[in-house]
Amino acid sequence: MKDTIRRGAADFLNYKYLHGICVITIALSVFVISAFGLFLINAGDLMVSWKKGIRIIAYLEPGADEETRDLIIGEMETYPEVAGVEYVSSGEALDWLKEEIGRQTALLEGLTDNPLPDAVEVSLSGDIDGADAISSLAARMEGLDGVADVEYARKWIERFGGIYNLFRLTSMILIGLIVSAVMMIVANTIRLILYSRIDEIKITRIIGADDAFIKYPLYFEGMMLGFLGGLAGLVLLYAAFFITVPQLSSAGLLVYFQVRFLPWNLVLLILLISMTVGWIGCYFSIRRFLRF
Repeated sequence: MKDTIRRGAADFLNYKYLHGICVITIALSVFVISAFGLFLINAGDLMVSWKKGIRIIAYLEPGADEETRDLIIGEMETYPEVAGVEYVSSGEALDWLKEEIGRQTALLEGLTDNPLPDAVEVSLSGDIDGADAISSLAARMEGLDGVADVEYARKWIERFGGIYNLFRLTSMILIGLIVSAVMMIVANTIRLILYSRIDEIKITRIIGADDAFIKYPLYFEGMMLGFLGGLAGLVLLYAAFFITVPQLSSAGLLVYFQVRFLPWNLVLLILLISMTVGWIGCYFSIRRFLRF
């Protein structure tokens, strides 16, 4: 084991240029992939936060008595997707409307009757998943006795969810392409090293060296390429995150949302995947070149 690491490290130093180019390429690839992951994590957090801020308004039928209202509120509070239920009387709704329109309150002075119905305002939990689930919840509310109509920002929910899902799918495709490209780069780097050492490899095989003696140092090199490239890419991403986020916060763009960096378990997973990709690229190169 020690001899494998020693010979792999020696090769790493002897071919600094090839390994350096490969590490830089892996680092940039990991940076791009991790940036996609960072965006998706925070976009997911944003969607959960946004869902919690969504309100479904259930308008009660005219003349609905207090018993009917209490039954409706009690039923809604049993729904697992509902975080809270608040009754808004027609008088409270009219007062809120007057406050919102400000100076134009005079437009409402001619009203003899309050045209606004009593309503129940429902806030959602972050566990509700997607526009279809919200639409299904709204349909259940609308089907309750005493509810005349239900209103919520359906178009905005569908648009935002559609954009998020499209970006997630695109990210997965790009990540797959980048990982494939990285494996090819590692494989070509190892292959170039093998070509430069072809005479040495032939001699070691003639004098009785087994396959493991030749392959294991190269596997170590591939894993080191993946580790160093992954680590450099993550450091680069953190530097960009450290520089960018405070500027966005000071500009007032992140007042209601806290952007977070990649969690440690995901950072370790990225490093492990990067090392695995380096090993796989090395494996295919050795398999094709040496025909083991």
